[in-house]
Amino acid sequence: MKKNKMMRLASVLLVAVLLTTSIISGTFAKYVTSGSASDGARVAKFGVTIAASGSLFNVNYFNSKVTNGPAGWVEDDYNTLLTVESSNGDKLVAPGTQNTDGLSFTISGAPEVDVLIKLAIEDGSKDIWLGQATYPDRTTAAVGDTFTNDMLYTPITYTLKLGNQTLVEGNLDAIKAYLANYQLYVDANTNMSADANYTYTLTWAWDFDKNGAGTFDKQDTLLGDIAAFRSGNTCQFANDGNVITEGTHYNVDTNVNISVSVTQVD
Repeated sequence: MKKNKMMRLASVLLVAVLLTTSIISGTFAKYVTSGSASDGARVAKFGVTIAASGSLFNVNYFNSKVTNGPAGWVEDDYNTLLTVESSNGDKLVAPGTQNTDGLSFTISGAPEVDVLIKLAIEDGSKDIWLGQATYPDRTTAAVGDTFTNDMLYTPITYTLKLGNQTLVEGNLDAIKAYLANYQLYVDANTNMSADANYTYTLTWAWDFDKNGAGTFDKQDTLLGDIAAFRSGNTCQFANDGNVITEGTHYNVDTNVNISVSVTQVD
């Protein structure tokens, strides 16, 4: 009987050990996985350059028209004939002058970001102009002759091109207004260095006779005489009681300040 009790006790202990082993074994069993990652980057290339070249105005100009010249003259003779020449080194403009080469901005580079190109006519730029008013007629010898300028007269016509494409033509205010709303979107990795269409050029011309019409002789002559006879910011011709004032009636000094920017798109 005692032996049976001992056997039953041993059996109970064995079962307890097995149950405990099962519980412990279940507690330490688990799923295990692992992973790792790494990454790196460099700064995206920009490398855009803007190169300005040329000029707008000169101290002298050559005649390239083969009309009404001396007998035997040919075009090459006119190309070396000075028709407008500064007396003191100041740059000039005059009826019949022009600059077909102009001022250019060449954009190069292949940025790895999208960019916007913008241009602007900066503050301080000034056009040649004659305001609306009645003025002395300087094309006649008669004292007291006058003419009425019915609208703002801006003799210089500017032309802005991108490559061979004309973007806008007109006076300086027209160019400024156009550029206020202009921008060119360029996709990332566009190689602007290999494309001539990323060159902007500004040129100008003061038409000599409005294509043969001679429309603005009086305005042109008056502007030239104001430049010759003005004193400070006013001009008054002999035997004429009227004073012509700079900023109110005229401007005979021009200045063009144009800027180009290339900016990453946000």
